[in-house]
Amino acid sequence: MDTLVDISGCADRDVVKYVSQSFKGEALAWWRSLIQTTGKIPLYNLSWDQFIALIKENYCPQHEVEKIGTDFLTLVMKNLDCQAYLTSFNTMSRLVRYLVTPEPKRIAHFIGGLAPEIKASVKASRPTTFRSVADFSLSLTLDAVRQRSLRNSDAEKRKREDDNSHRSDKMHKGNSDHKKSSGFKKDDQQLGEKSKCKICKKRHLGRCRYESKSQSQPRACGICKSSEHKTLECKKIKDATCYNCNEKRHIKSNCPKYTKRTKDGKKTIARVFQMNAREAVQDDNMIIEP
Repeated sequence: MDTLVDISGCADRDVVKYVSQSFKGEALAWWRSLIQTTGKIPLYNLSWDQFIALIKENYCPQHEVEKIGTDFLTLVMKNLDCQAYLTSFNTMSRLVRYLVTPEPKRIAHFIGGLAPEIKASVKASRPTTFRSVADFSLSLTLDAVRQRSLRNSDAEKRKREDDNSHRSDKMHKGNSDHKKSSGFKKDDQQLGEKSKCKICKKRHLGRCRYESKSQSQPRACGICKSSEHKTLECKKIKDATCYNCNEKRHIKSNCPKYTKRTKDGKKTIARVFQMNAREAVQDDNMIIEP
């Protein structure tokens, strides 16, 4: 209302009459009821301070003023929003002027509610007017907001870089583990190819074709027909008859005549190969001579 009065240029005797004409809604109903009970002349002749006190008495009871005073004492800047803090400070200080009078008290209370990022700098400047402390606080707040945004962007950038690095390391580790595991499988397969079968005593892959036969019908001894030992290990080998020479006390696999015949056959084959080689050399020499 003070601003409205200053702009209007109204004379002091007509200030109450001029301002009361701007009331609307509940305020207008309240003013009309006062006119009916008190009259226009006594109300229009009120001084400006009396008029303000009358309005505060109706719309700002003492318990509300005390609550506003408590909220004003705990008012602080939030989220580096200096403009919102300044607006709330000015609005509340009008209702509790005893807390901001004189000017140095108002400046000290305003500095006390500033954010820690700018409070020390504003206090060190030792402002003498409330307008200067408000302007300086707004300027420092803008700088603090810019610095905070830069720090946040740098932190997010580092976080993204760390995440990308961690993801690449994880992928590289996974590929290495996959290669190692595949290498192990390949080595195991190669070792499996070289493994010796316990049934047929040969190296092969997969299941042995003699496995079922050996498990279901083990080969029996040729002398005593027992499946618990082999023919060469039989204790009754003296009673066996050789199928090669028809003599007893041995079998064909260790027959002396069979072994001798095999050796003689090998010698005969060797002589045949030697004779064929000599004949081939002689034929070549005959062809070469003129």
